[in-house]
Amino acid sequence: MSCQSGTAGGIKIKRRKKILMICYYYPPLTDVGCRRSVAFAKYFKKYGWTPYVLSVKNPDKTYCSVGNDIPPQGIYTEYSYSLVNIYKFFGKLNGLFTRIMRFFGIEIKRNYFYDIFCIPDFFWGWIPTTTLKGHELIKKFDIDMIYVSCKPISCAIIGVLLKFMTGKSLILDFRDQFSLENYYTFLRMPYFRRKINRFIEGFLLNRADVFIVVTKQMKESYIHQYSQVRDKIFTVHNGFDSDLLPLEGISSRYPKFTVVYAGDFYFYRLNSEIFFEAVGLLKKRGKIDRNNFQFLFYNDGKREIERISENYGIEDLLIANPRISYGDILIVIAKSHLQLLRVLMLAVPTKLFDGISLNTPFLATIPTGEASDIIKKYSPSSYIITEDSSDKVAEAILDAMGKYRNNEILDNRVEEFLKKYSRGNLALKLIRIIEKNLR
Repeated sequence: MSCQSGTAGGIKIKRRKKILMICYYYPPLTDVGCRRSVAFAKYFKKYGWTPYVLSVKNPDKTYCSVGNDIPPQGIYTEYSYSLVNIYKFFGKLNGLFTRIMRFFGIEIKRNYFYDIFCIPDFFWGWIPTTTLKGHELIKKFDIDMIYVSCKPISCAIIGVLLKFMTGKSLILDFRDQFSLENYYTFLRMPYFRRKINRFIEGFLLNRADVFIVVTKQMKESYIHQYSQVRDKIFTVHNGFDSDLLPLEGISSRYPKFTVVYAGDFYFYRLNSEIFFEAVGLLKKRGKIDRNNFQFLFYNDGKREIERISENYGIEDLLIANPRISYGDILIVIAKSHLQLLRVLMLAVPTKLFDGISLNTPFLATIPTGEASDIIKKYSPSSYIITEDSSDKVAEAILDAMGKYRNNEILDNRVEEFLKKYSRGNLALKLIRIIEKNLR
């Protein structure tokens, strides 16, 4: 591989010149999965590497969110077509099948068309064209190595194919788990699909040269399940892009006490109503009303949020909004008094890094684990509630309202936090991992 010496952040590194990044989630897509790839491309270039990004020309708009975002300036980006986008088609087919089976008294609770025809996932139509385009780019630009951002896991298939075709080293970066045996989505799958996914994942990990995950707990789980990857698995968290600070247009918090939530609410995977029950209790007790309290929600799921709010009689305290741009949501978080946080198992969500960096405390209804440890260390005025107790959530809201009135809220330890979790420093960490393990 072509290299040259240099320094970044005061640390001497050997700079491999060229890296092909296979990233389905990339601008103009706006899904949260884009941010990690965008940041790595940006900082790879800043630290002396030359990234070449390959993304999708015709993303599945039923499953993904397409906006007006553009790639970072100066990053070479190409797009390849997916031969077919199947998510919507099999969704409608399953709806028809479900209605037919009801005539026979059979209730279908799972989309088996997805299980049978969407292997390894909904995005397999992108594999052929992207493999060919990736091979073309590797030869054209004499690229040194291949980086793949997953999900979708179809990207990893592309990466392995390109490794076979070119002999280049392969870095797999899993933003989410795929087939960990103790994970919610894996356990709900039919037995045959669990076996298939487990085989695919083992096949991919055995052929990767470096395997990156986003949390320590996720790393431990993968090592437990695949002991053969122990020496090539590393944690690089999601982090926050410190170049976005300071945000413009923020002078103070909202006039009303504001709790914000932005992103997937995981309605059917977590206890989704404990927060709403707590707000309902406070309203009944006369502690909050529409003049001094509001809950802001941003994402898909607006109707479900409104339905739950109506069940607890708090619809007047809720403002449910569709998705907005990442820059705009950062301003909303920075102006809010608390950010509601809910996490899936093994996850340390990007909104955690956003909230700490923007100096907004959390109302975290989460289990004890890595996410709670990070919050305790860097956000002293946050509230971590590990029990399914609406009373404790209500107490936390009242306590925070009182502390804000009395100017007793402590600042997050932002500077210390960003030294470890800024996107730039995490990209540098990834560079050092790659250089040490791809010799």
